[in-house]
Amino acid sequence: MRFKPDAAGLVGAHVMGWVSLSPSFIPRTWWMTALNTGISQTFGYVVGAAGTAAARAVGRQLGIEIRIDEERARPAIEALPWLMFGISGLSWLRNLRAQTEIAGLMETRPTRSREHMVGVIGGLALTAGLVSAGRGINAIATHLSSALKPVMPAPVAAAVGAGATATGTAFVLDKVVYRRLLEWLSKTAQETNAKLLPGRVPPVEPERSGSAASFEAWSTLGAKGQAVVSDGPRAVDIEEATGRPALTPIRAYAGWREGRDLEETAAAVVAELHRTGGFDREVLLVLTTTGTGWLQEWSASSVEFLTGGNCALASMQYTYLPSGVAFIADRISPVLAASTLLAAIEEELAKRPPERRPKLLVGGESLGALGGTKAFEGLEDMIGRVDGAVWSGMPRFAEFWESLVPFRRRGTPEIAPVIDDGRHVRFATRPEDLVTDFTGVPFGAWDSPRIVVAQHASDPVVWWSPDLMWRKPDWAKEKAGSDISRSLQWQPWVTFWQVASDMPQSVSVPGGHGHRYVEDMLQYWAAVLGQDPLTDYSTIAQAIRRTIVPNFA
Repeated sequence: MRFKPDAAGLVGAHVMGWVSLSPSFIPRTWWMTALNTGISQTFGYVVGAAGTAAARAVGRQLGIEIRIDEERARPAIEALPWLMFGISGLSWLRNLRAQTEIAGLMETRPTRSREHMVGVIGGLALTAGLVSAGRGINAIATHLSSALKPVMPAPVAAAVGAGATATGTAFVLDKVVYRRLLEWLSKTAQETNAKLLPGRVPPVEPERSGSAASFEAWSTLGAKGQAVVSDGPRAVDIEEATGRPALTPIRAYAGWREGRDLEETAAAVVAELHRTGGFDREVLLVLTTTGTGWLQEWSASSVEFLTGGNCALASMQYTYLPSGVAFIADRISPVLAASTLLAAIEEELAKRPPERRPKLLVGGESLGALGGTKAFEGLEDMIGRVDGAVWSGMPRFAEFWESLVPFRRRGTPEIAPVIDDGRHVRFATRPEDLVTDFTGVPFGAWDSPRIVVAQHASDPVVWWSPDLMWRKPDWAKEKAGSDISRSLQWQPWVTFWQVASDMPQSVSVPGGHGHRYVEDMLQYWAAVLGQDPLTDYSTIAQAIRRTIVPNFA
């Protein structure tokens, strides 16, 4: 049967196609353009076609019939495709300019026109595929309803046909597509977890897990865990950068293993801390990993340089799935892992007299921040249990974030809210935000413990949330960020997918933008440790860069 597209659906698809090309946070690759265009145009087609069908149904019920004089309407009908084609071209050119603007704000290369055109063509192909699939499903429902009409009333037959088709489609998507995809991703992640990352070798220092002296064998740490214990500074690196005597920092890490639960993994980390003397160091840093067991190296190394190596890092792997997959399939594990490890360490600290306890610092990035903050009942609980924290790239739907930001001081933007005049917790898009609020007004005294929440205005991981689909967030109203386009406009449905497609690419932009928290982590941790966050730490930053393997810098 020949497919005849719905006219109103085509108009809706074109309009949503124009909207989909509007800018978001990150300069778009071709696949980002294709994804945004395809999903948005499909939505526009469905709305247009459904609106026409609903209007016809209402008209039939009311006995209203609308007729168009085809002769008089012919010029408009013939001109409409050319008008829409022209608007599409202007929209494309406007978006190219916007992408160039965003690239300038991000200090990266602009999207090439050829790459963008490939994305638009790919989006049209995706639209055609999705619409065809939808029409195929609708045809199945129609045929099923027709087959049932001889044995039941027409309305019931239509409802049963639609319900059965929807149930069958959901079953196929869940059992065949979703489950198989998760199985494939899980298998791939497990294989990746077993592969040695480039440039990593077992540590020779007994202060590191995975060394010959360690209870945790190198082969059991997983690829990202091996990177944690292999990377980072030694005493000589710290002494060279600071000019002062230093200790080799301790890194206690336990990998995810079959047959070992979270409590046992946390106990393994505690055992490593006892073995290495981690509880006798000045600072004990507990970082919650993201999926795969990855840690923010800039966060760990910053504390190690700033304390002269007189510190111990404690962390553990709770899954080998990538963060995006773990967030969808297993959102509870990072919470349980953070809570379990912190509780195990606090239990050990409680056994020691107060004067022999190290300062307890906590932190995490992205999924690590989401899970790490959930280990606490709220800000007051965090203040009462730790001596400082830095959370970077935390999703805005994290309970900790939602418990604070809506109650910010009037007049402060969502990207840099002021909570309780910055007495304990300070949100920062840049280090300067730790000293003055977003308008430049100096903060008062910063009491200990100090907590920093680092969030870039252009970080889609922070600003994506399900309600983007229907509600305009404050950050889109305020447009307060210095590295986001003034042309950014919230649109229902479209912005949700735009920001979602920004997320994978947000780790590929220069530091200080998107989901890249690098040099600034030095200043954030300096503030938490009671040092001046605006001091020039460039020498240490250069030293950290030298100790990080290039593909993780």
